[in-house]
Amino acid sequence: MTKPLEQNGHEEPDQTEVNEVNAATQTNSEETAKPAVSDTATSAEKSSNETEPADEHPLTVEEPEEPGRPAQRSRRLPLILVAIALVLVLVAGFYMLWTNRSGDDQSAQKPSSEVSTAQVSKGPTGDAKAYKALQAVTVKPSVADDQGGLTVSAKGVGSKKKVAGVPTLEIFMDPMCPWCGKVGRVIDPQLQRMISAGQINVTYNFLNFLDSASSDQYSSRVDNALAMVAQEDPDHLPAFAAAVFATDFQPNESSYQAVSDARLADQAVGAGVPRSLADRFAQGTYRPWVDKVNAYAITRKDAKDAKGEFSTPTIMINGKVWDLTAAAKSQGGLEHLDRALFKALGLNSQDVGHQGKMPSIGARGTALKAE
Repeated sequence: MTKPLEQNGHEEPDQTEVNEVNAATQTNSEETAKPAVSDTATSAEKSSNETEPADEHPLTVEEPEEPGRPAQRSRRLPLILVAIALVLVLVAGFYMLWTNRSGDDQSAQKPSSEVSTAQVSKGPTGDAKAYKALQAVTVKPSVADDQGGLTVSAKGVGSKKKVAGVPTLEIFMDPMCPWCGKVGRVIDPQLQRMISAGQINVTYNFLNFLDSASSDQYSSRVDNALAMVAQEDPDHLPAFAAAVFATDFQPNESSYQAVSDARLADQAVGAGVPRSLADRFAQGTYRPWVDKVNAYAITRKDAKDAKGEFSTPTIMINGKVWDLTAAAKSQGGLEHLDRALFKALGLNSQDVGHQGKMPSIGARGTALKAE
């Protein structure tokens, strides 16, 4: 098996400004309210204690006022204005307090979502920095999940299109990896049948750490092409993923012979991909994303074997690494790995590819051991 070289938040809202506003609001409200109430009461008391002479023409404005004594109308207007100002101040104070309190209540509801965001930012099982770098890539397939996986099912491509109640196989592969080719040539035809029948979901993780074995970054170019097909022609993704491992196409890791973009495009067209799409592979649309997928995937703890090592190919069944070596031995060799897979899924070989015949382990079961 081929092993890669290991490659090795949300700030809480600042409450200082909110607290300062609350303190200032309470202080201003108290200091403003007391004098206003006191002046009003005093003025009202003086007004009630003073005795005014009877006026024969109470509505006559031109009537002369008694020296040293303000007119009744001139006294009442300031009182009304003070009362109105007091009401406005109190209303404004209560409004600010209510607004700040509502803001505090909303802030109190945020920690749960912020915690979940912080947890996600660390990466589900792999290196936090590598995961963050993967999320930061701007140009990537919209059908890919946040770990760089491309999930295929009878419903299409995308993690939201999984068939419910059936097992999910997660496959880690490098197009140059010889063992990926050997495993793929045995199980890929069966995977396509089970996918079409709605019996399984398959999540592909296309890696490129074997670029170093080629002179033209072969793995990255193939991964980019696979990602473009997943995005624009998802129905042919499983067939194309199998076609890159064809014995007359997959290059030799130890004695690499250059594979041109034109030949890669021809291989895709042979798998059913439209020529108009295949001819655009050379643009390298998703190459930066492919790099980040690889950098993160090889750090995933859930994809490492019992010895704590990551290698390709790796197959996980319902989130647990499936021991390919033991599975192959149980059936007499790698050429019978497909039979071992059927047994691991709890699916009779005669039921493969038949709708309604579902694997017994379902969507959460552990792979069954071959007898």
